[in-house]
Amino acid sequence: MFIIDFIKWSPIVSVILFTGVMTFLLTWVYKLTINHRRYKEINERQKELRKEMKGLKDPKRLQEIQEETMKLSMESMKMSFKPMIITFIPVIIIFGLLKQAYALAEIGNIIYWGTNLPIVGNGGGWFFCYVVLGLIFSFAFRKILKF
Repeated sequence: MFIIDFIKWSPIVSVILFTGVMTFLLTWVYKLTINHRRYKEINERQKELRKEMKGLKDPKRLQEIQEETMKLSMESMKMSFKPMIITFIPVIIIFGLLKQAYALAEIGNIIYWGTNLPIVGNGGGWFFCYVVLGLIFSFAFRKILKF
């Protein structure tokens, strides 16, 4: 199989490519499904409310602000729920296939850090690399797609 040969040839390059493609697609779906103008408005209003809450002594006003913050948080959560539903099943399937492919290619740790640490061991496998690279790619793609 081509994918397993590619993984064996260069495990780190394969993780970088898989992570780049997956992160781009996930970021693109989020960009297409979220109303960015409203999402920004919610975030800005939440920042304003947090600033106002800091110096507030009036319990009644504090409760009003907390209620508004809660409503804004719920709206924000509803907005981000739609792309999560769209991407959840494909991501689970792809992760299952990647896990199987890396197991068939007999790739364990891709990155070694020279010492055996408690819980994590002496290196990171494909999933650890995916998470770290995913954070980097996500930041880059959000900047590129102006999200």
